[in-house]
Amino acid sequence: MKKLPNAVKWLIIVAVLAAMAALTFAVNDRASRVDMPAPDNTFGIYHVTN
Repeated sequence: MKKLPNAVKWLIIVAVLAAMAALTFAVNDRASRVDMPAPDNTFGIYHVTN
């Protein structure tokens, strides 16, 4: 890694960060489409209002 120019090192760093950002957005998009089940009120901890 010592023989690479600084521009190449920064290009690699930017490419890795861009890939991480793309994966983050992909996971966030997928997670936002998951239907969550209704909360289990077995112990009566959730208050129901009229």
